[in-house]
Formats: sequence, C-alpha cells, structure tokens
Amino acid sequence: MGEKMNELKSWLKTAAIEIRIGKNLYKDSQRNHKDNPRNLWNVQKLQREYRHKHIAYSELRGKTRAQIENPRQGNEPNETLIQSIKDEYKELPQTICISA
Repeated sequence: MGEKMNELKSWLKTAAIEIRIGKNLYKDSQRNHKDNPRNLWNVQKLQREYRHKHIAYSELRGKTRAQIENPRQGNEPNETLIQSIKDEYKELPQTICISA
C-alpha cells in the first residue's frame, strides 16, 4: 500500500472511533433529556463522509460495489464524490529515471 492509501486507512480508523464516541454521547444526552442536535449533526456529517471514503478506499483496493454495500432504494451514495475521493487518493505510477 502506498503512503496515500495508508493515510486514508488511518483516517477511516480515526473517524470510526469518533463516530462511535459521538453516537454514544448523543444517546447519553437524550437519556438525560438534554438533547444537543449539534452533536447529532456533527456525527451525521462524519458518517456521510466516512461512508463515501470507505467505498472509495474499498474500490481502490479492488472490491466490487456489491461486496462493499447494498443500499436500499433512495439511499444511493454520491458517485461524483466517490470518484473525486478516488482521484485524490489514487496512487500515481512511479517513474524511474535512469541517467546515462
């Protein structure tokens, strides 16, 4: 794996932890009747970004879309966002310069 792919993988791991913590904090605030919709909004924003980066990462590693997810109708991911993420993290072929 290249450096950019490792960077994306570490972002995915960190974001997964942040999502889990954010969801737990939001649930706790609901249990205590202290709703904070801003926390939920931040978690939902991070979940959306995570979903698209996860799909792009998996496709760059050679997985098919059927292996990654099977979304219900009306919940399809944003294909242009996925393609832009793939373009950003795609490894450029390394060229070897041999000087004479």
